[in-house]
Amino acid sequence: MKRLRPRAQEMLDELVDAVVRDEPPADLVERGLEPFPIALVSEVMGVPGTDRDRVHGWTRQIISTSGGAEAADRAKNSLYGWITQTIRSRADSTGEDVYSLLGAAVAGGDLSETEAVGLAGPLQIGGEAVTHNCGQMLYLLLTRPELRQWWQERPEARDGLLDELLRYIPHRSSVGLARIALEDVDLRGHRIRAGDPVYVSYLAANRDPDVFPEPDRIDPGRAPNPHLAFGNGPHYCTGAVLARLQTELLLTTLFERLPGLRLAVPADQVAWRRRTMIRGPRTLPCTW
Repeated sequence: MKRLRPRAQEMLDELVDAVVRDEPPADLVERGLEPFPIALVSEVMGVPGTDRDRVHGWTRQIISTSGGAEAADRAKNSLYGWITQTIRSRADSTGEDVYSLLGAAVAGGDLSETEAVGLAGPLQIGGEAVTHNCGQMLYLLLTRPELRQWWQERPEARDGLLDELLRYIPHRSSVGLARIALEDVDLRGHRIRAGDPVYVSYLAANRDPDVFPEPDRIDPGRAPNPHLAFGNGPHYCTGAVLARLQTELLLTTLFERLPGLRLAVPADQVAWRRRTMIRGPRTLPCTW
């Protein structure tokens, strides 16, 4: 990720150059928050340019609920089928993109094909999450002057504020995926039977008052901050470092390059996404 940072900054600067050239106002979701993570993830993963639009179409449909479960399943099957074929086709590759690394690992017996595909899928879909999480962060910074002041005046403390925003912001529009119990389990007086679906809400965990004093308050200096925005343990998000890199670059670059950045509409007129698993503004009209 450290080696990637200069290239990521270059890609983002090209997008922001165009925004500056076209002058305000601009929808920063359309002009930056969406194209940058998608383009960077595609480059890191090794998605050919000719396939990027359809891969993005699949990832967008997977996180949407507008087409129902059938549409999401079709998109997921298409994406994972494409990933499987791509990993197979790169068995002899010496490239450093993720699909080449996974192809070589499967060919060398270090990973099974199922494991490789299971690792690649969430990484490929992750660009969508960065777009919408970062949209929520930018909305908060533009509507909460004290947070914006902290971000701009204390660059050495930005990691702490980023962690607090990750804790505070609800990533999903719902509880999330169910886990299925494989055997009977007694937990604090409750019997969970084999086959029962169990929903574990890390959104609720991130507002647990026993862990986070005044959990509904954004405290940029909160320490420690053991939030679960990226999961925990063996299920910790594989793309967490990449997601943080993209988010920090987006917020820093937009505030540096667009002086006086502010919403171009009243805050209550910002349109939010509906019928989707991941929360975020659908548009973010801004001027500067």
